[in-house]
Amino acid sequence: MRFRTRLSGGLAVVALGLPLSLVAQPAAATSSPVARMSPAGDVRVVTLVTGDKVTVAGGRVTVEPGRGRDKMRFVTQSAGGRQRVIPADALPLVSSGRLDPRLFEVTTLVEFGYDDRRKDLPLIVGHGGASAASARGAVKAADARVARELPGARGFAVRSARNGDLWAEITQARAGKRALVPGVSKVWLDGVRKPLLAESVPQVGAPAAWQAGYDGSGVTVAVLDTGVDVAHPDLSGRVAASANFTDGFEDDRDHAGHGTHVASTIAGTGAASGGRYRGVAPGARLLNGKVCVEFGCSESWILAGMQWAAEQGADVVNMSLGGSDAPGLDPVEEAVERLTAQYGTLFVAAAGNDGADASVNSPASADAALAVGAVNKADGLAEFSNRGPRAGDAAVKPDITAPGVDITAARSGGGATQPYVAMSGTSMSTPHVAGAAAILAQRHPAWPPARLKAALMGSARPNPALSVFAQGAGRLDIGRALDTTVTVDPPSVNFGRQAWPHHDATPVTETISLHNHGSAAVTLSLKVKAVAPDGNPAPAGMFSASATSVTVAAGGSANVTVTADVRANNLDGRYGGQLVAEQGDTVITVPIGLEREPESYDLTLVHTNRNGQAADSYSTTIWRTDTSDEASVYGADGSVTLRLPKASYVITSTVDDVSGGDPAASTTTLLAHPRLELSGDRTVMVDARRGGPVSLTVPRADAVGQFMAVAAEFRTGVGIVGSGVFGAQVGGVFAGQLGPDQVVDGFETSIQAMWATPGPDGSSFNSPHVYRGAWYVPGRMANGLERRVTERDLATVRSSYARQSAVTRGNKTVFPVSATRPGAGGLAFNIPFDLPFTNTEYYTGEGVRWIGDHHEQAHDAEGFPVVTGRSQSLPLHYEPGRTYVEEWNRGVFGPAFGQPRHGVPDEFVTRLGDTVTVAPALYSDGDGRSGWDDTADIRIALFRDGVRIGEADAPRGKTVFQVPEAEAAYRLEVRSQRGADNLSTRIDAAWTFRSGRVAGDVPVRLPLLSATFNPRLDEHNRAPSGAVAVPVVVGAQPGSDAGNVERVTVAVSFDDGRTWRTVPVLSTGGKRTAMIVNPGGAGFASLRVKLSDGRGNAAEHTIIRGYRFGSGEAAARRH
Repeated sequence: MRFRTRLSGGLAVVALGLPLSLVAQPAAATSSPVARMSPAGDVRVVTLVTGDKVTVAGGRVTVEPGRGRDKMRFVTQSAGGRQRVIPADALPLVSSGRLDPRLFEVTTLVEFGYDDRRKDLPLIVGHGGASAASARGAVKAADARVARELPGARGFAVRSARNGDLWAEITQARAGKRALVPGVSKVWLDGVRKPLLAESVPQVGAPAAWQAGYDGSGVTVAVLDTGVDVAHPDLSGRVAASANFTDGFEDDRDHAGHGTHVASTIAGTGAASGGRYRGVAPGARLLNGKVCVEFGCSESWILAGMQWAAEQGADVVNMSLGGSDAPGLDPVEEAVERLTAQYGTLFVAAAGNDGADASVNSPASADAALAVGAVNKADGLAEFSNRGPRAGDAAVKPDITAPGVDITAARSGGGATQPYVAMSGTSMSTPHVAGAAAILAQRHPAWPPARLKAALMGSARPNPALSVFAQGAGRLDIGRALDTTVTVDPPSVNFGRQAWPHHDATPVTETISLHNHGSAAVTLSLKVKAVAPDGNPAPAGMFSASATSVTVAAGGSANVTVTADVRANNLDGRYGGQLVAEQGDTVITVPIGLEREPESYDLTLVHTNRNGQAADSYSTTIWRTDTSDEASVYGADGSVTLRLPKASYVITSTVDDVSGGDPAASTTTLLAHPRLELSGDRTVMVDARRGGPVSLTVPRADAVGQFMAVAAEFRTGVGIVGSGVFGAQVGGVFAGQLGPDQVVDGFETSIQAMWATPGPDGSSFNSPHVYRGAWYVPGRMANGLERRVTERDLATVRSSYARQSAVTRGNKTVFPVSATRPGAGGLAFNIPFDLPFTNTEYYTGEGVRWIGDHHEQAHDAEGFPVVTGRSQSLPLHYEPGRTYVEEWNRGVFGPAFGQPRHGVPDEFVTRLGDTVTVAPALYSDGDGRSGWDDTADIRIALFRDGVRIGEADAPRGKTVFQVPEAEAAYRLEVRSQRGADNLSTRIDAAWTFRSGRVAGDVPVRLPLLSATFNPRLDEHNRAPSGAVAVPVVVGAQPGSDAGNVERVTVAVSFDDGRTWRTVPVLSTGGKRTAMIVNPGGAGFASLRVKLSDGRGNAAEHTIIRGYRFGSGEAAARRH
C-alpha cells in the first residue's frame, strides 16, 4: 500500500521536491524534441471543466469566468513557467481528493493538447461501482457523452463540451460549498501518457532459453501501444487479435512505428533477417491493443486496452508508455492492481526516460507492475533511464533493467526492403522483460503474476556500480530465471523513509518469505550488502539478516527478517543494497532500499477563516527558497501537518469564506509568510483575520470594477514562484503578512485592478474608458491596501485600433510589470471591442511598467477561437499627468526583432552549443511591436555554406536545428502564408550571417538584420493613392554582434509580386524613408527590402499585400 508524504489533518496534494505540476506529465521519447509553449508568440486558450476560460500568453494569464460565474474568484500558482488556476468553488473538491488537480494545471492541459483547439474536454468520471446509473444520469443531463465503460477504474470515459454544463450537473451546493452529486465518486482528467522510446536478445539470455525448448509458446502477450504492423515479415501470423481504442483519431495501422518495434522485440520471428533480429519469445501469441496515436495515449484508451487485454486472457501485458507519478494511486495504477488480482495478468511497464532521480513513471510505479529500467550493451545504466525511489513512500523502483539502447527491431511499413530500425528508451527494455515473462510462464503455466515477477527479479544480475534505485534487482537474465526454484515474497525490501532524528531510533524490520518450488530442500547462505549515499559501503550493522543461512524444504517456505538500524552517525540520504541468497550456481537477489531522512521537522498549519472558525476551504503552498521545491495543500480541515527538511521557506495561503455559496458575498484572504526558518517543529497560525481589506476606487463613478488580483511572488534560488487570488470584480479581497514584521529581499506583493465604463450594451464590451492600476510592496506582504485614485495619479492614453483583416473583433490585455522585478509574471483581464475602435485608457505610473497585448480573434471552421493577428509592446512607463497616443494593429506587418520581453533566452533566433533555435516574430506591426499569427503556415529552412541542413514546417513559427561545430556562413529562409482576406498574405524572409559553436549555457542571439515599414495608414490599414513617404526603420536582433546597417534598397509591387520597381530611399539624420507613388484606384502595395551591414550580415524581406491603398477616402494621418 502506498501513502502520501506524512500529513495529519485535512487531505492534501503534496509534491515536495517536484516541479509545480503534481501529477502525470507525458514523458517524451528520447528521439523526439520535447514540446512546450513558445514563450512569446504562443497564445493558448483553455476552458476549464468549470466553464471558466483561461488564456496563457508568454507566461502571463487572463481568465474569463464562465457563464453565470461572473463573481467567482480564482487561486493561482506559478513556478518554473507552469501555471495553475483553481476556481474557488473547486477547491473543496480538490482538497477532499474528489477532483483531479490536473483539471486546473493549465500548462499540463496545453501540453496534453487539451486547450480549446480540441472541441471537447476528456474526463474520467468515477462511480465506485454501485452507483454507475446515477453517475451516468448526471453525465447525460449535461449533454456529455459517455465514450466507454472503464471497469478497471470503476468509471466512464466522458467527453464534455467546454461550456461548464457538466460541472453544473455533477456538482451541487452543499453546506455552502460545491460537492459531487450522489453517484459520482471522483472526476479525473483523462490525461495523456506517451510511448517511452530508447545485441540485446543474447544479452538477456534468450538463446539459452530457446535451446532448452522455451520460446513463449502457448503464452499470450498483449502489446498496448501505437498498433502493430501485422503485415511485417517478422510479425506475420503472430497477432491473434487486434483492437483499436483511439476513438477514431487514427486507423488501425501503426503510424508511429513504436508498437511494431515493441511487438517484434517480444515475439518477432526475425524472418526478414534470417533470424538475426528474432524477438525474445518468438513463440508467444500476441494481442495488439492500439491505445496510442502519434500525439500520445489518452488514459481512458489505456484503461480500455488493459481491460480488453485481461479479458482476452493475456498472461502478460507490455506497457511501453507512461506519465509522471505522484503520491497515491491514479486511475491507471489502480487498474493495474485490480486487473492483476482479478485476471492474474502481469503488467510489465516502462520506468520512463527523464533520466532523473525519484521519477519512475506511472503505471510502472504500481505495486503489482514490473517496472523496467534500461541498460546499455555493457549493463551500464542508460542515461535516459528513470531512477527511483517511488514518489510518496520512497519504495524501490524500478524493479529490473533490460537492454534499451540502440535496439534493432521491426520497422512499421518497412516490409522486406527496410525491415528494421534502431530505437532507444525504456520502451525498448520493457518488451525484453515481457518476452522473458512469457518464456517463464511457458515453463511454469500455473504460476501467478506475483511469482513470475519475483522469479525474474530474484534471478536478475545486479551491476555493483549501480544503486538499487537505478536498477532494482539488476539486469534481466532469462536463463537464471528458468533455472530458479526459489522465489521471494515480497521481491524487494522497502524500509521507506526513516524519520529524523536517528540517534534514538528503534531498528525497523521487514520479513520476507522464501518459497521453494523444487522437489528437494535448499540450503541458502544469506548475506546483506549495502551502499551509502556517497557510494561507499554502508556502515557495518546498519542492515542485517536474522540468519546467515536458511534451509527451505521442498515445496515449503521459510521466513527471514531483515533489520535496518539508522542510529549510527551515518550520512543522510538513500541507502540501497541486496540480500543475497546463494547455493552453488543458484543466486537470488532481493533489493533493499531505505531513505535516511535529513534533519526535518513538523510544520503545522492551522487555518482560520475571518469568522474565527476552522477554515474548510483553503489553498496553501510552501516553497523552499533555495530550490523552489514545493508542497501544496488543499484542505477541508483547518489543521494540517507536513514533514519538511530544515531550510528556509516561503508560505502563501488563500483562505475562502463563502456565504451561502454566493461568490458575490464571499471573501478571500491572501496571507504570506515571506521567510520561515524551519529549524524545529513549528506551528503557523494561518489566520484570515490578520488580513486587511484591499479597497480601491477611481475618479469616474460610472467605472465598474472588472478585475482585481492580489499576488505574492518570491525569487528563489532557481526562479520566480508565486501564488495569488483574482476575480472579475473589485473588492472582497483581504491581504496580510504572517510571522514577524520583517522585510525579505526577493519578496514582493502585487495588487492590480481594472475598471471600465459601460459600452453601448451596458457591459465592458466597447468600453470608452478603461482604468488600470497596479501597486507593489517590496520585501513584505501587504497588510491590505487602500487607494483612492485621483486624476493626478494617472496617465492618459488615447488608443486606436485598426482592422487588418475580415475579423471584426479585437481584444486588449495589459499586464503590469514591477519596475524592480521585470521578470515577474502577471494576471490580467481583457477588454473586447469591435474593430476599428478608439477609447481612452488611464494608467497608474509609480513603480510600474505596462505590457500591452492586442489580438484579432476569429473562429475556425469548427468554431474554435484562433488568433489571426497579435502584437505585443515592450514594457512602457506612463508618467502620471501626461497624455499619450498609441495606434495598434497598423501595418506594415512583417519580420522584426523587438526587445525580448520575458527574460526567455531563446526568443527570436539564437544559438547555444550546436543548436540553433528559430522563433521569429513574423507579423510585427508598423511601430515595431512584435507580432504573430496563429493561423499562418510557416516553413523554415537553414543552409550552411550553401548546403541545406534542415527544413521544417513550423506551426506557430518555431523550430530547432542541429548544426556542425565549426564556424560557417549560414542562410536562414522563412516563408509564411495566411488567408487572402488579410494583409501580409505572404512573407518571404532570408538572412545571411556567420556562426560557430557557442560555449557555455547562455544562448547567443545571432546577427540578423531587419527592416520595418511604417507608412501613414487609416483605421483599415489603407494609404491614399499618389505619393506617400514610407519610413523604413532598420536594425538588428538586440544583443547580437551585428553592425550598423549601411545599405538599404526598397522595391514595390502593385500586382502581388509579379513585377517590381525600385524606389528611392532618402536618408536624413539617420532616418530612412522610401518614396512610393501608389496608383489611382484601389489595390494593395507589396514591399521588398534588402539591407546589409559592414560585417557580412544581410537580409531580404518580401511582404505581399503590405498595405491597402485608395478607395476614394483620404487616409487618416497619424497623430
